[in-house]
Amino acid sequence: MRTITLEVPDELYRAFEHTAARDGRPVKAVAVEWLAAHEPKPSPTLTEDESQAAWERLLRHAGSVESGDPHSADNERIDADLAREYANDHEDEP
Repeated sequence: MRTITLEVPDELYRAFEHTAARDGRPVKAVAVEWLAAHEPKPSPTLTEDESQAAWERLLRHAGSVESGDPHSADNERIDADLAREYANDHEDEP
């Protein structure tokens, strides 16, 4: 068993407290149970045929969105747009 200290948002802690009070259990036990229930699940192991079929299903959607902008996939333009937005502090916006 290991000890870990976490900071959680107030609303999540209140939810833990509510559940703990309702069930007559310690907040710590509720939090540990919640963490265990929400741990990342491993991806299923697929056979080569299943993997190929999944890729084919995914690729059917490639190119299915039309932005209306013939330059929407221009990486240099995207990078410039991102750089401009990152530099903007948005203080003049409501």
